[in-house]
Amino acid sequence: MLKWYVFLLFLISGPAYSQESVQILFTEEYDSLPPVRFIDRYENVFMNKVPTRNIFKFGISQYQQSTPFALYNDIGFKNSAVQLSYEHKLSPQFSIGVLGQMPLLGNAIPLGWILENVAVGGQFRWYYDMKSRIASGRSANNFTGNYLAFEYGFVATKSNSQKIGARAGFQRRFLNNGFLDMSFGLRKSERFSERNLLQNWSLFTEINLGVALGDWKRVAKPSLCELIRCDEQVNQLIKVQIPDFKFGKTQKTLGTSIAYEVGLGNSAISLNFQYDLNLQKATNYLHGYFYTNWYSGWYAHDTRSKEQSHTLSMQPRYYLNQKRKVRLGKSGGALSGVYAGINAEYAFYRGTHTKPSRWDEHVMVNTPEFTFELKSKYFRTGPLLGIQQRLFKNGYVDLNTSCNYENNPVRWMLRMRANLTVGFAFST
Repeated sequence: MLKWYVFLLFLISGPAYSQESVQILFTEEYDSLPPVRFIDRYENVFMNKVPTRNIFKFGISQYQQSTPFALYNDIGFKNSAVQLSYEHKLSPQFSIGVLGQMPLLGNAIPLGWILENVAVGGQFRWYYDMKSRIASGRSANNFTGNYLAFEYGFVATKSNSQKIGARAGFQRRFLNNGFLDMSFGLRKSERFSERNLLQNWSLFTEINLGVALGDWKRVAKPSLCELIRCDEQVNQLIKVQIPDFKFGKTQKTLGTSIAYEVGLGNSAISLNFQYDLNLQKATNYLHGYFYTNWYSGWYAHDTRSKEQSHTLSMQPRYYLNQKRKVRLGKSGGALSGVYAGINAEYAFYRGTHTKPSRWDEHVMVNTPEFTFELKSKYFRTGPLLGIQQRLFKNGYVDLNTSCNYENNPVRWMLRMRANLTVGFAFST
């Protein structure tokens, strides 16, 4: 019996002793492959790693007027302009540029007045974070960055108006030939004889969007889907425009819009419902011959105006070639791309205008100050052509033009209408 106990004890102690005697060694071996750099998700969208020192820009911009046009003559155009500019890098952080702007044709603004209000100027920019971005490898020496700027300009009118100002903003190149420039700042407009630095300053916002050309290397296959979200299909959008805002002694304006667009099933057809609001209190140009009980009427020029304009529109849209682009993976899904359709809108306008005392060349008398009201309602409809594009998760841009048959208080007539909105879009 004693032998069995000794044998059992040997069996138990044997494995235990064996476990305690085992040694486990850990070693670390280094891979011979070089470290891998992962490409920034938006590197080929904003071209932030592509160096360039010269850029030509052609875009549509909010217009920097010495005297704005009245909403009565400019309904729906929001005082926009065609802008041509050139910018040159002096160093990674600093650049200089020149620009010219011409107002877009308004509803009733004479071509001569538009040509008289062509603005030219220069700008000095400081890309304050460019040097650190280059040092950290996040950017090359180019024009994609945040900046502070100082500017000078003048408007080619008889008023001999000048502008000086400062602004803060950001400029982004996207894909091979696109750019977006957004800024806000302070601007002072005055004649040469009025040099009081404490007067006539105004706050403003500005958006400039268009085509850019320069001395950069083109990307063979830009990452388009990183910009327009090819992998997401959207059937409904709520769109809110970034406000056009100016606030100063002689001009206070606010322009914005909100829209709802819904696609019809799986087709390329959608319905876009939009409300535009424009408010303005300013010294401005009012064009037209207005009948009053005083000398049988007069022709208005400079006035002080307080105005509001409301526009409701409905646009059936057909997105051209959308199904093929979605099938090839080149589209951002529904509600993006070039479209054609019909514009139908109803607008209401109301304004109070004060014509200051001045020598009136039409009636050859010194006219006293005169205040009057203007009201108008009209319906417009006509063919529509435009392009809308969603940008990243919640951005969008919509540019369209239409030729409308308008029923105004006097007679039916053809009117061109243009509309540019840049803002935020939310899918539902």
